Amino acid sequence: MHPVCGIKKNIQLETMETYEREHFIVYYEVLGQATLRDIGDTLEENYPLINNFFNLDQHQKSRVAVYDNVDRFQHTYLGFFLSWLYDDSAVGAAYQDLVLLTSPENPGTQHTYADMLEIAVHEFVHTCVYRLNEYPNIWLDEGLATYLAGQRSPLPASIPEFADFQEQDMSFFWENDGYAVSYYYVEFLIREFGSEDMVRLIQTNDYQGALGESELDVYNRWLAYLETEYSASQ
Repeated sequence: MHPVCGIKKNIQLETMETYEREHFIVYYEVLGQATLRDIGDTLEENYPLINNFFNLDQHQKSRVAVYDNVDRFQHTYLGFFLSWLYDDSAVGAAYQDLVLLTSPENPGTQHTYADMLEIAVHEFVHTCVYRLNEYPNIWLDEGLATYLAGQRSPLPASIPEFADFQEQDMSFFWENDGYAVSYYYVEFLIREFGSEDMVRLIQTNDYQGALGESELDVYNRWLAYLETEYSASQ
């Protein structure tokens, strides 16, 4: 879930239990030991790939706060009144350097236990992105989190126009299959330019400076890539 700015978060980690692994501290309200291990194992298994991709100096353990149910998560992250605007598909977020997550044991009607473990990885990627750029491009930010978390889904029938890629509104992103689309966009960028240039692009949002090409040229090459790689399989 993309950052919601201007909302006071009701995060009180000092009242929560803790579970520590090599690179993570999990704060939780009510969780079974097997679920704690699953969260810790999933994050630790994905940590080397993600840390190597960003090449960040991690001097402290990353923090993950797990709330007992969707309402508890949304009231903490969104506040009581704003949470009325969301259904229970909103179950995880990254706020600065902190992952906020709904318990896999109570994921709501839109997600499964396994989904929540993937979402934990997805939101951890966001915290790494925010260390590079506090306000990244949504399509790059969400695409990278979805790609590194392995959350691939089928391409939609309609690919957004280039002008749509300038849109930074999260509602527009959701309504236009942004998670699926941005996955394939980031996949192309990483295959074509490599992780170092991708990280540089995240930092700067400057296509010409980071990739040596204009954003429009990159977009057009991506369309050709989709046609070559995926047109026969969709």
